[in-house]
Amino acid sequence: MQVIPGSLSTGAVGTAFLGPSPDGTCKAVFSVVTADGAIVQEHTVKGLDGIAPAGTVQPLLGRIWDPPSDEPRLGVLMNPYTGTSGVQQLFVSEPFNNTIAVINLAPSGTAPNQVFGPVSVTRLSSPLLKFPVDLAAAHRDVDNINWASNTTLDEGSDFFVANRGDNTIVRMRQDGTAVAIVRVTIDSLPLDNFTINGIATSTDGTKIYVTFTTPTNVQGGLLELPAFGG
Repeated sequence: MQVIPGSLSTGAVGTAFLGPSPDGTCKAVFSVVTADGAIVQEHTVKGLDGIAPAGTVQPLLGRIWDPPSDEPRLGVLMNPYTGTSGVQQLFVSEPFNNTIAVINLAPSGTAPNQVFGPVSVTRLSSPLLKFPVDLAAAHRDVDNINWASNTTLDEGSDFFVANRGDNTIVRMRQDGTAVAIVRVTIDSLPLDNFTINGIATSTDGTKIYVTFTTPTNVQGGLLELPAFGG
């Protein structure tokens, strides 16, 4: 039986690892953002519960990118280090709104059926956000490899934002302050005929990996860049 109503009635457009379930089982739980702007959680044993209803994140239903017209999807990061016991955050990119949604989560329900539930939603905005399509931790949490992943921010870590709108990468603090920005180039030439669409960082935080495609989707690639702004 679900503690919080939810479903995968629309497609999954972003995921992040939340960590161990608050129900005491120590089983893994993953967050899934769906195309209607809802957020659900997947318990590896008990199945699916909701977290937040449709429209919590700006929906992607009926939206497409400019060419190359890949199906839109969202970048999602989890921050377990909020300074408030039991509270953690999801950062979710909202490309068509040029914002990043910040969803505060805390345990909801009673044992042994506790799940993650929403506390509040805020948004980060900046004039440097131009179709932010993906997010990556500047420093991943590597203290406990059993309860962290490449979508988990280390304590106090900045994050990188991949801007599809102008092929830039912004380094941003968790409060939305922009630290630095670079334009992605190949051999110092701008990506006039290419569009970036994904970002990740190396385990040690020294490198950034960026995927790109051409307007006709006949060619794409992966770029390795040095991390910046630290």
